[in-house]
Amino acid sequence: MNRKHLHLTVGLIIIVLSLFFAFRGVDMAALAHALVSVRFAYLVPAVLMVIVSYLFRAMRWRYLVRSVKDVTTGALLSPLMVGFMANMLPARAGEFIRAYLLSRKEKISFSASFATIFIERLFDLLLVLLMLVAVLLFMPQAFVRGDAAEGGRMLEMVTAFGAVSLALCVFICLLAVLLQFRHDWTMNTLGVLLRPLPGTWGRKLSGMVISFSEGLSIIRDRRGFFAVVLLSVVIWATFVFTYYPLYFAFGIQASLPVPSSLVVLCLVVAIFITVAPTPGFLGSYHLGCVAALHGIFGIQKATALSYGIVAWLVAMGTTVIIGALFAVKENISFGEISSATEKKG
Repeated sequence: MNRKHLHLTVGLIIIVLSLFFAFRGVDMAALAHALVSVRFAYLVPAVLMVIVSYLFRAMRWRYLVRSVKDVTTGALLSPLMVGFMANMLPARAGEFIRAYLLSRKEKISFSASFATIFIERLFDLLLVLLMLVAVLLFMPQAFVRGDAAEGGRMLEMVTAFGAVSLALCVFICLLAVLLQFRHDWTMNTLGVLLRPLPGTWGRKLSGMVISFSEGLSIIRDRRGFFAVVLLSVVIWATFVFTYYPLYFAFGIQASLPVPSSLVVLCLVVAIFITVAPTPGFLGSYHLGCVAALHGIFGIQKATALSYGIVAWLVAMGTTVIIGALFAVKENISFGEISSATEKKG
């Protein structure tokens, strides 16, 4: 089985398991009633928030790309949206496709393009960690509002994920500083550490570090660095407020305060989607919504699952539609996207 088929098989297994646990014990009549009772007017602000979040993402990406080439925000929207649309493919291929499209469009190296996306993900991980800390410090009572045992398990999972992510962030940040201010020494040390690995693995890891290093000049750009930090905060704040209008769509706003959407975001995005990165987040997204709304806040499971279905359709549906429009506008074919995926593999 080649790598492409392996990714697809693993993704399908995770989707099936996630959907099984999400749907297990759900009253299908209650689920159908919750879906047909949705107040669709409240989906409009949620869709608008999704669109705004991508505009802020393009603005942030411009500062990261600026160290390689000054590209306008408008020019970045196309590879950004097509790349996020391509996350419907296995193994988060959209990240590589986004880097490929940017490198092709703006005539910059793929490694430098991908390095900016790697740094972008690092900022996202740091923001997720800050949100987890906020939840654990200021909202620990949220984990005992529903089933106590389920809430306890969720709290343990959040804590474990936060600890592992923190360790990873500390390592990456330390490596980033060393690569910028002690580059030669760091690369020589890594060469010694990677020497016992097979040649192919060693070269790949070394190439990843070099790509990472190419995108790190943002550290030396003080204005750009703070702009990226500020935009990262704005992006994730937008995500938090994307979830809240959907409470009104299902009539559960009276039971859930605004900060509860932060808990939903942490569980859906920070944990379930990260740990189980299925194509298009299918299954893992829905299970995360059920775990947050039903397991923690005690919302009826059928309502929690219907919320997950609609929230997923809002987020991914908006992304796919806009991405497809940009693909048509830029004359990007499915064959080209598939070719970029093959090169990534």
